[in-house]
Amino acid sequence: MAAIRLDAEERRRAIIDAALPLFAKKGFTATTTKELAEAARVSEALIFKHFPSKAALYTEILRAGCEGSPELERLKALPPSTRTLVAIVDGLVRYFVLKVGADPSGDRARQRLMVASFLEDGEFARQAYDWVAAAILPIYTAAIRAAIAAGDIPADSAVSPENGFWLAHHLAHMLSVSALPGRSTVPHGCDADDIVRQSRRFILRGLGLRDEIIDTHEDALRAARQDAATEPVSAAAP
Repeated sequence: MAAIRLDAEERRRAIIDAALPLFAKKGFTATTTKELAEAARVSEALIFKHFPSKAALYTEILRAGCEGSPELERLKALPPSTRTLVAIVDGLVRYFVLKVGADPSGDRARQRLMVASFLEDGEFARQAYDWVAAAILPIYTAAIRAAIAAGDIPADSAVSPENGFWLAHHLAHMLSVSALPGRSTVPHGCDADDIVRQSRRFILRGLGLRDEIIDTHEDALRAARQDAATEPVSAAAP
């Protein structure tokens, strides 16, 4: 059988896919370009043809994992409001608790890479947080300000909008880190769906939302998910 020839973009994608688990396992410093080439089944020269340095490949792994998310595009389209705030927190927790665990070769590998970065120079984690600050934080802070204007969050909250986001992010991220071995190392005493529910509520209460407001918007989220799950396949087809 003749070998399948890949175009330049497909070859770049193949190199990224091969490099991600290797960086996640060994970290940036310990991974050599020879190992990267062997994992991607290409020459070191071809690695450098597509990526001028190992650091450039590292950055491209981050970009490929962050950009083009349909969920992020949906959040960008929502108007600033309390409901949008609840949707952001819900999406954040669901991503780290449910999606990361279900994708061992992609999202879970990126979380391993984050942990490896924390133990090295932090550069991958720093770039990741810079991307989050640019792409997601403005949507969140606009929603927070809308919730304050609506009277749903006290104007004199002790937590700044920016740090409220990062504290929520840290909690959700740590939930995924605790499950990196394949199942949670923490005895939560409940399943993943209940962890999502409890974590979401914990965060929203911490941001200053009252229970009755949380209930209203959680009901709306639940109804939207049910509608999406029961939508006929033909309606979503091109």
